[in-house]
Amino acid sequence: MKSIIKQGPVIGEAYDTNTKMAHAYFGKVKEWVAGQAESIEELDMKARSYGNEALAFRTMLKYIESENIILNLNEQVTLTLINPVYKETGRMQKREQHPHGENSLRTKIACIQHFERINPLFKGRVFVVDDGCPDASGVMAENIVSEYPGSPHKVFFLAKAIDENDIDLPAGITHKNGTNRSVKGGAALFGMQKALKTPAEGIHIIVDNDADLSVHPMQLGLLVRDIVDGKTKAVAGSRREEDSVSLIGGSRNLRGNLFIQIWQHFLPQLAQRITDTNRAFKAFESSALERILPSIKIYTFPYQIELLQACISMDIPLIKKGVAYIDSEAASTQSGANITETYLNQINQIIDIAKRYNTIPISDPLMKYLSSISEDEWRVIETNPPASIQELLE
Repeated sequence: MKSIIKQGPVIGEAYDTNTKMAHAYFGKVKEWVAGQAESIEELDMKARSYGNEALAFRTMLKYIESENIILNLNEQVTLTLINPVYKETGRMQKREQHPHGENSLRTKIACIQHFERINPLFKGRVFVVDDGCPDASGVMAENIVSEYPGSPHKVFFLAKAIDENDIDLPAGITHKNGTNRSVKGGAALFGMQKALKTPAEGIHIIVDNDADLSVHPMQLGLLVRDIVDGKTKAVAGSRREEDSVSLIGGSRNLRGNLFIQIWQHFLPQLAQRITDTNRAFKAFESSALERILPSIKIYTFPYQIELLQACISMDIPLIKKGVAYIDSEAASTQSGANITETYLNQINQIIDIAKRYNTIPISDPLMKYLSSISEDEWRVIETNPPASIQELLE
């Protein structure tokens, strides 16, 4: 094992999982695993002792596990990958074309095509939704999809749908200059509704996904097995499980820890079940999604949290699944000057979820405090976050 681990490429960002070197290493690991007596789970347990040195190796194990799940499907499955885009023209390009290039959309399509080749019972499609992007991400996506004539992949434009009063729009959603604008969430929910309206063969699984390759699409199979086996109706990919593989940028850790404590306080039932709510690698069986979608009122980033809370409140079976996550931080719209939604805005959205799903008494002191502070007051807190949220009330 030590030898095969040492052959792995250095991985420092999402793009590094999509290079020729990474593809070649996947083949090497796959061949090596085939000659081992231990299961993938057992091999992964051993590899954890190598720490970050085994990052590439353990990531490839996730790909192999996912591929095996697709290969062994014995009934028809259709997977629709929902891919909102906003200022994603960099990531959709190849690395030689752009410093942040991940070739992300082509890679997702290629992975789906690969899964379709190894098992004809699997069918997949990508639904891209332009979230009012000023850089014409949707147009670039259309050009890329046109490279696959006759394919089921589609591109939708949220702004155009609002102008045309599309019947599948989330209720009350507005353009970017409105009070009920979309920050990824509205686009994702619109795409989900379009997926539910589009005919699908067999079990239909709809996956909420980020536009980048932080969770590589070779892992889609990890979301499929338990739904197909009837063990659950929803699966939340997680960076925080014992078998997860995770490389998270430092700035995200600094600004995210306090937010995690806050949402866990307001949504205690969800916190008991899911440790990583904000990762857009979640799968929903279509009939379950049909049940919860009308309840979702958050169109900013915490829509992901509301999807999970709705599952719990409606008794829809929900499990978590460890995945390999490699940060794609450089082009993030939640970093530095690129930030599109403040944490205080997101906290207020969490409070709204807590109120609507009755997860905590409205007399809660922290709820009252955070509902009353300004952005300036929040920035002071965020600059020097307390070790515990209880310190906010002292």
